[in-house]
Amino acid sequence: MNENTNINSHNGKLSVTEKIGYGLGDAGGTIITALIGNFLTFFYTDIFGLAPGILGTIMVLARIIDAVTDPLMGIIADKTSSRHGRFRPWQLWVALPVGVACILTFTVPSMSYEMKVVYAFVTYMFLSLSYTAINVPYCAMINSMTTNHEQIMSAQTYRFVLTGMAGFIVSVGLPQLIAFFGKGDQVWGYQAGVGVVCCIAVLMFLACFFTVKEHIPTSNLGSFTIKQHIVSIRKNDQLLLMLVMSFLLMMVFNTRSGGYMYFITYVLQGDVAYTSMFFAVITVASIIGVIIAGQITKKTDALRVYFLSNVFLFIYGIALYFISSSNQTLWLILMLINGVILGFTLPIHFAMMSYADDYGDWKNKVRSSGLNFAFNLFFCKLAWAGGAGVVSIVFVLVSYKAGMENQTPASLHGMTLLETIIPAIIHLLLALVILRCKLNNKFLAQIAADLKARRAS
Repeated sequence: MNENTNINSHNGKLSVTEKIGYGLGDAGGTIITALIGNFLTFFYTDIFGLAPGILGTIMVLARIIDAVTDPLMGIIADKTSSRHGRFRPWQLWVALPVGVACILTFTVPSMSYEMKVVYAFVTYMFLSLSYTAINVPYCAMINSMTTNHEQIMSAQTYRFVLTGMAGFIVSVGLPQLIAFFGKGDQVWGYQAGVGVVCCIAVLMFLACFFTVKEHIPTSNLGSFTIKQHIVSIRKNDQLLLMLVMSFLLMMVFNTRSGGYMYFITYVLQGDVAYTSMFFAVITVASIIGVIIAGQITKKTDALRVYFLSNVFLFIYGIALYFISSSNQTLWLILMLINGVILGFTLPIHFAMMSYADDYGDWKNKVRSSGLNFAFNLFFCKLAWAGGAGVVSIVFVLVSYKAGMENQTPASLHGMTLLETIIPAIIHLLLALVILRCKLNNKFLAQIAADLKARRAS
C-alpha cells in the first residue's frame, strides 16, 4: 500500500501503538540531546581538555552553519516524497549516522591540542547536522499523522513521558556505565558508555519508523514553492513568537543541564551514586510533570498553564539561590519540585508549535511543517550554544579550573548562579513573551473548524 495515501478513517484518532512509536522517535533524540546538554560541556572541559573559551567558540561557529543547514533540511523534508511518506522515512535513513556521530563526539583522539580542537569541531558538526536531519522531519511528522488538537496533545504527552524515560537512561545510567567500563579511565568510560546508550537511541528511531503512519495525504499538506513557504513563515506571527519561546525554554534547560555536573561535583560534592540519584530525581520529576500537565490541560487552557508555570519557576529559582548547599538530601527534594513544574512546559510548548503550524495554514493557506520545525530546531540549537555560552562566560569570569582542589568561592558561586538566578531570569522573560501569544483553546477551536470547512469544500 502506498502509505502516502493512507487516509485516516477514524476522525484523526491515533492508536496507542502509534503514540508510543511517535514518542520513541523523540526518546531516541532525547538520548542525543541529554548527552549534549548534561555531559558534553563537562566532557569537553574536564575530560577532553578544551578551554572554556574554545568550547564557546565551537558552539558559536556551529550555530552559524546551522543558520543555513537547518532551514535547508526543512525544505528538503517538505519536498520529500516516498512510499513511506514525507517525514517518516528520515527516522530510518539517519538513525545509524546520528548514533555514530554521537559516539565520535565523545571520543578523545591521541592528537596535539590544536588537532583535538579541530576534531572536536568536526565531530560536533557531524552530530549537529545528523541530528537536524532526523529531528526536523520528526517534529513536522505529527501534523501529517493527525490534525485533531486533542490527539496532538495526547501524542505529545506520550512523547514526553518516553523522553523522560530516555533521559533517565542517560542521566542515571551513563555515570554508572562510565564507572563500569572505565574503572578509573574516564576517557574510555565515556566512549564505551556513550556507545551503549547510542545503540539504544538507534533502536528507538527504528521503532518509530516501523510503528508510525502518516495518515494525512501529501496532497492535503500542500506543495508550495520555497518563496511561498518563506512568505508564509514571515506572516505567521504566532510561529515567530513560538520561535522566541523555544529559544528561551531551551535556554533554561541547556543552562541548567550544562551546569549540573559542575554543581553536583563541586558545590554539592556528590559522588557517583549521588550524581545518579540527582539525575534520577530530575528525570522522574519531569515524567510526573508531563503526566500531570496532560490531565490539567484537558480541563484548563494550556496557554494559561504555560504562563503560570513559568511565573512559579521564576520565583522558585530566586528562592533556590538562598538555600545552603551543605544539605544534599534537601537539594534532591528541591530539584524534584522544580522538575515537576518544569515538566509542564515541554508537552504544552511543542503542542503549541503544532498549533502555530495550523495557524499558518489557516491564515496564509500554506502548510510549511518541515520548514517551520526546521526554524524551531535552529532556535533550539541557538539555545544549545546560548546555554554553553552562558556557562563559558561565567567560568571565564570566575577563572574556573578543573579539579576540586582548584575551586574558589567565586567559582562555586558561579556554579550556583547557573542553577538558580540565571534560569529564573529566563523563566521571567519567557512568561512575558507568552502573554503575547493568542493560541488559547477558544481560538484553536475556531481555527480547527475553519480548516475542516476549507478541506471539505
